[in-house]
Amino acid sequence: MSEMFMRSRYDPTANTSNLLSSRLEKFFRDNRQTINSYENKVRLKDRLLSTLSPVFPSEFGLNWFIDAKLFIVGSSANGFGWDQSDLDLCLVIAPEEVRSKGGDQPVLEQLTPFLRGCCFITRCMLIPAKVPILKLRCRIWSFDCDLNVNNVVGIYNTHLLAMYARVDPRVPPLGVFVKHWAQMMDIHGGSMGRLSTYALLLMVIQYLQCGCSPPVVPNLQARFPKIFDCARPLEEVDMNAELPWDELRSANRSTLGELFAGFIVYYTTFDFARWAISIRNGRPLATNVAIQRLPSNEQACKIFVEEPCGKGNVAHTVSDEAVFGAIQRAFKYSASVLHNLNLQDSF
Repeated sequence: MSEMFMRSRYDPTANTSNLLSSRLEKFFRDNRQTINSYENKVRLKDRLLSTLSPVFPSEFGLNWFIDAKLFIVGSSANGFGWDQSDLDLCLVIAPEEVRSKGGDQPVLEQLTPFLRGCCFITRCMLIPAKVPILKLRCRIWSFDCDLNVNNVVGIYNTHLLAMYARVDPRVPPLGVFVKHWAQMMDIHGGSMGRLSTYALLLMVIQYLQCGCSPPVVPNLQARFPKIFDCARPLEEVDMNAELPWDELRSANRSTLGELFAGFIVYYTTFDFARWAISIRNGRPLATNVAIQRLPSNEQACKIFVEEPCGKGNVAHTVSDEAVFGAIQRAFKYSASVLHNLNLQDSF
């Protein structure tokens, strides 16, 4: 791989770097998920499980009641959450019970009338998709909730990102601000054929692994294969696990502003046709190698961001050439702004 894809350079003046860093830090302070918001999400999760638990024996059989578990996944639990972020939940039940009902969607269909009858739910809508979800609106705490069944890869991925967020205190504010930047550039939103928050976070981690010198974060999956084994029993997945944080601390002393600018420059020159983002690999993976793991009907892609456990493409939503062009222009425009030090009205 060309060295240009391994390191990016941005050499701002001290004043510019400090100004940009201050903006990132302030945005993170103002928008990050508060402890109170997280605790309210935990309360909703517990209330949903207690509401549904009596349903399992009568509607689905006793085994469902015994084995059912509800996990908070996504940004609410991985360290990159906004205070107004939706709550993502994964209901885990015995796979044989799901098969007996005909799959995930029929399970959600049978749960729908019970959830619609809950006094603390104001809206309940089934969204058919590759991973079907129930979209709920919580009356008490006024936030939305997406509920899926047995998408356990999301639990492993949440655990992995939560550990990356704890390796270095610069990682969460950088990830949160990159999402904000993508929204401002109108390139965010997997449901609209753009980059999802998850894809953007994986791109951030890849840059921090191999796009700056020295790296800010290591390859956790390579360093701790047993802890981040995606076949590990779910009861052994500890979101509060302790790693040897002192050993993992980077010698990189770049400011947040320098890291954000480096992220922009790195992907401005990134060859998306040739390389796939792969934090599992610790560096970009040749796209022709990455797509070999996919079914033939999923191999065409504009951007390949490898899912760290399932190895699918979490950027598969970017399928339109015009959207891909807009993403490339967003990086180039932002790099130009940073180069010209015109920060007044940007981001």
